[in-house]
Amino acid sequence: MNYVMSEGTLQLPETVQDQSITLLKLPKVRATLVVTRAWEVKAGQEEEYLQQQLAKVKHDMKKFAADEAEDTLFGGLPAREVNMRFENQGVLVVQKLLVVMTATHLLALTFSRAASFDPASLEAWQTIKDRFVPVAGTEA
Repeated sequence: MNYVMSEGTLQLPETVQDQSITLLKLPKVRATLVVTRAWEVKAGQEEEYLQQQLAKVKHDMKKFAADEAEDTLFGGLPAREVNMRFENQGVLVVQKLLVVMTATHLLALTFSRAASFDPASLEAWQTIKDRFVPVAGTEA
């Protein structure tokens, strides 16, 4: 199996299960994208997972507020998305949390800024959602 990283490609002797949390900085729009893989979440449990994540943020952060979760698409896959804001160490953080079930596991994406979302950051988020291309087959 070839596993592609920013630094290069690993040639692995077998198919692996990626359990990493990926942190990507988008400097032009001053945002951060975090991709988390939840292999223990089964199809049909997406909403429960989303609500658990919201409860964790509400418990851990000050001045938490969130909109209602809404249906959306992630590369054509049905997904759920919620907008939230909170204070972390005196800094206002705005965040979009999206959960989507792939063929094998749940992906959770958080798109965050330490300022309000501006048109450029909102366009970047929409592009990320629109241009996701799922891996064919059961490996992801």
